[in-house]
Amino acid sequence: MKIALTGFFNSGKTTIFNALTNQKVETSLYPTPADKVHKGILQVEDFRLRKISELVKPKKTTFVQIECLDTAGLIRDNPSHNTKIIKEIMDADALIYILRGFEDLSVPYQFNTIDPQRDFNELEYEFIMIDLELIIKRIERMAEQRKKGQKINEKEMEVLEFLKEQLESGQPLRKTQLKEEQITQIRHLNFITLKPAFGVINVDEKSFNEKKFKDIDFLTICGILESEIMQLPEEEISSFLNAMGIDEPISKKIIKRAYEILDYISFFTILNQEVRAWSIKKGTKALQAAGKIHSDIQRGFIRAEVLCYDDFISVSGDMNLAKQKGILRVEGKDYEVKDGDIITFRFKV
Repeated sequence: MKIALTGFFNSGKTTIFNALTNQKVETSLYPTPADKVHKGILQVEDFRLRKISELVKPKKTTFVQIECLDTAGLIRDNPSHNTKIIKEIMDADALIYILRGFEDLSVPYQFNTIDPQRDFNELEYEFIMIDLELIIKRIERMAEQRKKGQKINEKEMEVLEFLKEQLESGQPLRKTQLKEEQITQIRHLNFITLKPAFGVINVDEKSFNEKKFKDIDFLTICGILESEIMQLPEEEISSFLNAMGIDEPISKKIIKRAYEILDYISFFTILNQEVRAWSIKKGTKALQAAGKIHSDIQRGFIRAEVLCYDDFISVSGDMNLAKQKGILRVEGKDYEVKDGDIITFRFKV
């Protein structure tokens, strides 16, 4: 999984990136080159995986990891700069819009006022214009090929014409109801507004304590405070969070929201002295989940032996006892994997 932080420059993206990834990337008051990207890794903490490990006592415990990108800041009405940034985040699974919510005259901003909702709308507009330009060029190219008697993908052309209308009406493509067959026709174009996205308001400590933006449906965090917290010794972080009235670290909040908008769930495997968590799309069948682990397991799939997390805990991790009690299920390739399933895949190649 890969998420990308994006937003206008001087909104505090890099500060939040540092808080998320526990890095110390230097921040700048001036726009950075469009192709400059910082990369980091987030570990998806899951209490269930830790509990499974406590019972199984494996040599290795592997959490899901998320790659996090911190892109250069966008500049309003500067399509050439912004298009270069888009190229850096085309393969991200989800976008996080970092919205400035702090007042600081020493940190210049391209807007005269602080308004996170306006900034969210402006970012959407910038991305809509980039997608629209891509669609127009694609349609023109295909129309020219048709005129020359060359064969084109008429189904793709039909979908593009429909999406062009949506973008021209100001709607990001993620709000368009598309069938899977339609998405298949345009997936290769990797439209930016088709990606799931959510907003995070970056505020100062005073605004955070006053809950200044509580009526706006975005996550609100104090990037500087969270970044400072991450530099503390691990044993001090929890007590400091409590003292500041922060229920959980920014990384957990971001990960939860990313899972929600991507519609992801987790399942677990116990294999070769390793307990491991895997992330998949909700609704994924057992056969595809097997392929997530290894293509050979998918190719030689025989069956999936499934035990839900609560049942696993009830037998203290004893799989033989689970079989005796009849709670260890045998499922076929069309079984829809559930969040928290512990699965052993049987296969032969």
